[in-house]
Amino acid sequence: MNLLKEKVKIFLSSLLSISLLNRLKQNIIWRKIKKEKKIKYISRVTTRLPHDEFNKKVRSVVWDEAAKLIGEDSKVLYIELGVWEGYSIEYFSKLFKNKESEFHGFDTFTGMPENWRHMDKGHYDQIGNTPQIDDDRIKLHKGMFQDTLENFLKNIKVDQNTKVIINYDCVLYSSTLFCLFKIDKYFENYHFLFDEFYGDECRAFHHFTEANKKNYELFFASESNYAPEVLFGRF
Repeated sequence: MNLLKEKVKIFLSSLLSISLLNRLKQNIIWRKIKKEKKIKYISRVTTRLPHDEFNKKVRSVVWDEAAKLIGEDSKVLYIELGVWEGYSIEYFSKLFKNKESEFHGFDTFTGMPENWRHMDKGHYDQIGNTPQIDDDRIKLHKGMFQDTLENFLKNIKVDQNTKVIINYDCVLYSSTLFCLFKIDKYFENYHFLFDEFYGDECRAFHHFTEANKKNYELFFASESNYAPEVLFGRF
């Protein structure tokens, strides 16, 4: 019995060490990117805020500026990877009013497939229900990214006048990395947003750009507790 307890202790300790090592790597990566690309912060928050206020000061401030830079009257193809309650995809649909624009959201709507930091498996669960949004331009795709994204990408048609925007809100390293590689097979010269760039999304972004020798431009970001939160740029 004591031997079993010791093995469990060693196993849990190794998992914790891997997690802490990854978090340390992510911290080093975003600091390196910040230094090399000279990220411009347009909003900074250093205190804990209620969710609605956090959205206004950290998320929508970047989203609004991104829409202005792209052109709010532009015809856009907006793809959101991680939808949850539909707040951000609806927000972008109101920013870009062109009737020919399309907004596609991908999510299981049953929550995260594994534990992540303080969040348990199933966090963000909507019991499989998709958000009800009154805009015919918005289409929601239910299922794992591995099961839904590529089939969609194979069939989507984009003309030269369409601005492509990808909002990566995958949270997990594996999900973010998968989506980065799949999206890049079908688009070039597209804009990207990251919702939690300080975390696993940062590490996935770094490994993707390193593996592909991918050039990119960063326009601006918001900062939360001295780390980049929402990031906007272009491949």
